Amino acid sequence: MTSAQQLIETARLTPPPGPFDWEQVEQRLGAPVPQDYRELLDAGGGGLWLDYVRLFVPAPGPGFKHVDLERSGLEFEQLQDMFEDEVVEPPDDLDPDARLLPWASTGSGVTLYWDVSPEAVADSYPIRVSDRNGDLWERYDLLTTDLLLGIVQGEVSSELLDESWMDRDALFKN
Repeated sequence: MTSAQQLIETARLTPPPGPFDWEQVEQRLGAPVPQDYRELLDAGGGGLWLDYVRLFVPAPGPGFKHVDLERSGLEFEQLQDMFEDEVVEPPDDLDPDARLLPWASTGSGVTLYWDVSPEAVADSYPIRVSDRNGDLWERYDLLTTDLLLGIVQGEVSSELLDESWMDRDALFKN
């Protein structure tokens, strides 16, 4: 069973009212969305895992509390400006042609990104995690849902993903 399937079954996810237009999302992002992430969102929509990690969704619409995944490209442009102005430092090993596309965030200001380089395949994007100020960066060479499942199961070791913010009694809420 894949990590996406494990998360779907464990959280007893309910599909959102309508399907996401993944083709439009990828066109706006300028990059493919990993299949496991698509599978997870198609099964349960966006939401909050452990009352801590909020997944971004395509076109959440007005009145929704979700973050728009399709705006990730714009967020990277802002981040890139901060790199160029030396407000924050990029990860040391970031490919100069790579784009960091946010796909989740936490209430404590931590952001999770896909590291999308020109030769990268969507299902093998490294994941970058940054603190609120962009001073600390961590890298995970895992599928998106493998990382999320590791967080849920308490198996991911991280300086940035603070266990004290997590509510293990609230696995998932929409």
